[in-house]
Amino acid sequence: MQYDAGIDSYGSFAGAAGDIATFIGQVGVSRAQRHPAPPGFFDDGDDTAFLIKVATLNFHLNQERSLNLKLGHFEIPYGVEANISNAGELRSSTRGANTGLMLDWGATLNGTLPKFQYEVGLGRGSGMTYSDRFDPYSLAARIGTPVDYEGYAGVNAIGISVFRGRILNMKRSAAMWRERIAFDAQHYRGPFGLLLEASAGSNGTGPARTKVAGALLELNVTNPAETLSFYVQVTTERQRTGARASRGGSLVAGARWSPDGHWIVSLQRDEVVWRPTGAPAAGFLALQIRHRL
Repeated sequence: MQYDAGIDSYGSFAGAAGDIATFIGQVGVSRAQRHPAPPGFFDDGDDTAFLIKVATLNFHLNQERSLNLKLGHFEIPYGVEANISNAGELRSSTRGANTGLMLDWGATLNGTLPKFQYEVGLGRGSGMTYSDRFDPYSLAARIGTPVDYEGYAGVNAIGISVFRGRILNMKRSAAMWRERIAFDAQHYRGPFGLLLEASAGSNGTGPARTKVAGALLELNVTNPAETLSFYVQVTTERQRTGARASRGGSLVAGARWSPDGHWIVSLQRDEVVWRPTGAPAAGFLALQIRHRL
């Protein structure tokens, strides 16, 4: 089991000429009990963690908001997750972050123009907890189709992302070098949606460097009232170190029901279908119930 409780807030600071800055704050506490595959911020399968999630102050350097300066704990501008507002839901749990980080402490320049949207960030490289052990850092950038709002579905969009950094692992016991470039796209036609993310890069440096290539493909369908959704995902990743190569991947099927603005019920089956030779079979059936006060 995993139990989560949190508080989130959104606000703006206004001046005579309009909004000066906007603020987003999300904090929470998570408790794991006999969790078979706990997220990395837990010490083990029986642990409690206090989490600062997104906590940012975005200064609008012009009224058109084509140039903004964001400070705080931000979502790294990389990949298809930039277009999907489902943080913490089962649907997003299969992707993880092949960059090693999804959130980081630092600053970004960002903005929306008529033809494109961009964000470029410099981070501490320590993820959930601010730390300077092993001199970590992260650089990330994404440019793509303007997306002025976030929703469970979304608008048609494409984007390109890059990532480079020396990042801390979740236990803050070692630093890992990672480089990535990714292409992402989403397309919706009537009730049907298609999501794609393809990436390539490397882990580590020198002769021990591992080349990595991965992809996510999702097909989804949503009813006209947007209260019921079904989705199927295929994730795959290939790694090559010298002459050694391995492949991993999963097939995921899930459903999400949200009868009103307070309740979200999700059910998901995640089956590992590609795994390294000798690795045991693995599969997870997860039920999640969320209530917003």
